[in-house]
This record gives sequence, structure tokens and C-alpha cells, in this order.
Amino acid sequence: MSLPLRRRRTLTGVAAVAVGTFALSACGGGVSDTDAGTGAASAAADFTPATSGEMTLYTWSDYFPEELAAAFEEETGIDLTVDYYDSNETLEAKLRASNGTGYDVVVPGDYMVQILRDSDLLLEIDATSLPNGANIKESFVDPYFDEGRMYTVPYLYGTTGYMYDSAKTDTELTSWADYFNAPASLGPVGTMNDQSEVINSALRATGGTTCTTDPDELQAAQDLLGEFKSQVSTISSEGILDRLAGGEESIAMIWNGAGMRARADLDTLVYVYPTEGLSLWQDNFAVPVGATNVDQALTFLNWMMEPENSAFAANFQRYGSGITGVEEFLDEEMATAPEMNLPEGYEGAQPVEPCTNEELTNYTQIWESFKG
Repeated sequence: MSLPLRRRRTLTGVAAVAVGTFALSACGGGVSDTDAGTGAASAAADFTPATSGEMTLYTWSDYFPEELAAAFEEETGIDLTVDYYDSNETLEAKLRASNGTGYDVVVPGDYMVQILRDSDLLLEIDATSLPNGANIKESFVDPYFDEGRMYTVPYLYGTTGYMYDSAKTDTELTSWADYFNAPASLGPVGTMNDQSEVINSALRATGGTTCTTDPDELQAAQDLLGEFKSQVSTISSEGILDRLAGGEESIAMIWNGAGMRARADLDTLVYVYPTEGLSLWQDNFAVPVGATNVDQALTFLNWMMEPENSAFAANFQRYGSGITGVEEFLDEEMATAPEMNLPEGYEGAQPVEPCTNEELTNYTQIWESFKG
């Protein structure tokens, strides 16, 4: 089954954000040179593509096109089952409860890769040794959370901001402070079921720093969220696109690619790049340590590093890809869409910092208070 893709003109500079700006290179707090690639031989060492069997993909809601799943099944002979979750923390809890069993491929975000890896919940695969491993873009080979791509394959990347319907207000919203204190004419506010994103945004709005342990900064964020709670319509990472595009909500936290898709249905929607900054994230494919269909999982990872397959996902989701060669298959509108390109001079898009256990405990307390 060939994918419904046609060759596009090459798009120079197209991406959710320019790859050069996507600074997830190895840095302090990440995987060290001494512990990357050590231990047992990688799962991909003697890779032979599977031509039958089954596997289960556990991914974010609305994050893997059905057409792509069908094409994978037809081209490889592998039956693919797709299950869904709504946050990195939900994925983490599932893998911890099952000791890494139950799924063959999962899709953790950057900081969550490090958490799962350090908890021995991911299988070492050495992605660059797979036949299509050479297709990983150079700037994506050594991210802070997985130097050398020993545990992951890059999927899609983008930013987390918010959108509002400009037809419902005369006020231009430009900051996280505006989001948490939105004009009444926009109605109730949608926010994500994502502990890190919501609390980090509240910290930015109150002048704090992400992963802080400063009690004053944490209290300011908690107070802001406490005041904000009465304005909230939904705490959900699912269905955001549909709620905004359908007018059910006129302001909501959203990822940039979903924002572009929503604007296609309602052209008065505006994606905001907050003055205080926003999260620059990267999602990845990984194999849990307890996966039972490893050959099929590796076949899937290798297949998704084909430029046409990665481009199909990027076109559908409206995000950037970490795979070389996707540019000639990307839809032309992605080159100019405001959701896909950082405003000139904007330096606020920064990678999600992995918090320590102490810092995460503070976040959890604030989150439980907000949702309670």
C-alpha cells in the first residue's frame, strides 16, 4: 500500500521551529558519555526486518494517522494495534505499574525519556545501527536525554503555547499572564492535563523558573493556579483542536501543530508565542524493557525513519520531523504557517528541563491542589 504522498517542492527553513533553534543537544543533567551504550548488546545489533506477527503502539491521542498504520501493516505484514494516553505522566505510571510490559513501542517526550531510561524501563536499541538510522538528522543524534540515540528514535517536535479566537476580543493576547487572566469575552479557558506544561506556564507567568525549589516561586504559581481554576472549562489534553475549531472554547492551551489544524477550520484563531517563553519539545519512539515483540518493534522504528513515512506523520500532525529527507514531501503551507515558524527574533522557545525527584514532588503537590 503506497502512502497518498506526492513529491513537494523542497521547503527551506520549514519546521515547527528551525532545527538549529531546537537546542536539545547533550548538556548537563543528561546522559553521560560513560553510561550511554554500555551494558548488554543493543537490540538492533543483529536486526532483520520482521515480516509477520503483531505489535502494540502506545501513543498520545490523535498522534498517529490511521492511514500510516494501515500502510505499515500492508507493507510489513505486521498487525499493529494502537492504544492512547493523554500525558507523559500517564505513560510513566503505566510502565512503572507493569515493569515495562504490555506495549512494544511507546512515545515519550524528551524529559520523560530520561526519566524512563534512568528507571531501567527502556530497552537499549542503538537506533543509529538500524538500516535507516543514518536518516536521523545530525542535530537530533545527540540530544541531552539520549546521547547517540541508544534508546530512542526521533518522531515529531514542536512547541506548547495557547490559542484564542481573535473575533471574540479586541485585546491582543501576548503572554502567559494574559492566558491565566483572559478577557471575560473569551469565556471559560481550556488547559491541558499535563502537570509539567501547566505548572511551567504558571511559573513563567509569575516570574519563576522551571523546576524551581524556591518556596516563594512555587507558592506564587500555586496561588495563580488557584485563582485560575474557577475560569477553567476543561483540564484535558484530548480534543483541544475540536473544541477550539468548533467554538466550544475560545481560548485553550494547545500544541502548535494542533493549532494549525484548528485554524484551518476557524481562521480567526491565533497561536500565541508568550513573551515569557514556552516549551520546545521532542517526542520519540522507544521500546519498553518488557516488550514481547521486539523484532516487530524494531521493524516499526526502522520503517518510521523512512522520509516519506515520517513526512506523512508530519503533514498530518503539522509538526517538524527529526528525519532527513522529509522536506521534499512536506505540504507547502507549512513553510509560512505562523504556528510552524517562530516569530523573527523570538528566543523564548526552550527545551523542557528534566526536573529532579524533589522538584517533581513539588510539582505534584501543586498539581493535585489545582485538580482537586
